[in-house]
Amino acid sequence: MNVHLYPSYFTNESRILRIVDSLRKHCIFEEILIVAIARTDLPGRETLLPGVHLARVDPAFGRSLHKSWSGRLIKACGWYAAVLGLLRTLPIDCINCHSLSVLPIGAILRLWKGCRLVYDTHELETETVSSRGIRRQVARLVERLLIGQCDAVSVVNQSIAEWYRARYGIPTVWSIRNMPRSSPGELRPTGWLRRAVGLEGRPECLLFLYQGFLTEGRGVRLLLDVFARLGEPRHLVLMGYGDLESLVRQAAGTHPNIHFVPAVPPEQVLEYTADADVGLALIENVCLSYYYSLPNKVFEYAMCGVPGLVSDFPEMARFIDQSGFGWKVLPDMESLVARISALERSEIEDKKALIRSGRLRYSWEADESKLLEMYGRLALRPASACGPRGLD
Repeated sequence: MNVHLYPSYFTNESRILRIVDSLRKHCIFEEILIVAIARTDLPGRETLLPGVHLARVDPAFGRSLHKSWSGRLIKACGWYAAVLGLLRTLPIDCINCHSLSVLPIGAILRLWKGCRLVYDTHELETETVSSRGIRRQVARLVERLLIGQCDAVSVVNQSIAEWYRARYGIPTVWSIRNMPRSSPGELRPTGWLRRAVGLEGRPECLLFLYQGFLTEGRGVRLLLDVFARLGEPRHLVLMGYGDLESLVRQAAGTHPNIHFVPAVPPEQVLEYTADADVGLALIENVCLSYYYSLPNKVFEYAMCGVPGLVSDFPEMARFIDQSGFGWKVLPDMESLVARISALERSEIEDKKALIRSGRLRYSWEADESKLLEMYGRLALRPASACGPRGLD
């Protein structure tokens, strides 16, 4: 059995789903269990794929405490205790920790069960926006103490892999990019996005799409200021949700070339995205994790045949330089106004033609072999039986 720990409600964790799907298809494990946090409106148990199960767990204690620092800590400890209780009788061969916060549980289970431990970080864990002051110092201490117990460490790009190797002296850190699976056919414009913002039948309008979480550090405020200054025929569409939603709605009500589209179901995101002319990923340098980031949306844009305009930071710039699938720019007002003002439809169409000829090089299948090689080196070979046994 393979267990994946991730302290979220697990409603759309695409990277973990791709990993477990690859492990399932290649019969590395007979059963896979994902452990997440319980929420009253979500089922406690689900079967996501044949042999892949999800368990959302309530804290064993502290669930009713308020959101003070001490209350959150007690509640987290209650969740850890509940997870250990859930796993105490299960025969675990490998445990994957998808966050630094669950690495202590993974280390305990490794010693208790004699299983393999994989630390699969989704970002630069100790250098995030929320990690600061004493919290950052504790995080750095925990990671330094426990990372040596991991049998494998995997990250989402080359820059973060190099950082981990240098910081902790780890000889091998696996870089497995967060790319979507290849789509069965080429995605063409659907008209969905243009209809949603009332621009159907207006081909002269260029649609610049931001899709994702509307929060600080993602360039949302900057984009609102840029497009308010630019005006027609360049239109900004922000599709998603988050704590800046009210600000986005206000701007959309004030400027006719700024539009808000509420988050759509995950299975419809690509159909909406394919209707854009340019995809935006303008992360700001507010922490080292953001500076080294390579957002999944950069690859989603390419999979949809949409060129990207991205921050000129190491990993996003590397992708643009290697693929030619868009443009890189410093995420500041003057640079963005100059770059976006200069974009014409002919240049955009040239980029779209280049993407159509090479987009499959940047799909999950391109890095899947590295994932399987990592498990092979852990002496975790394909299971003798590949069918699910079911969980009690």
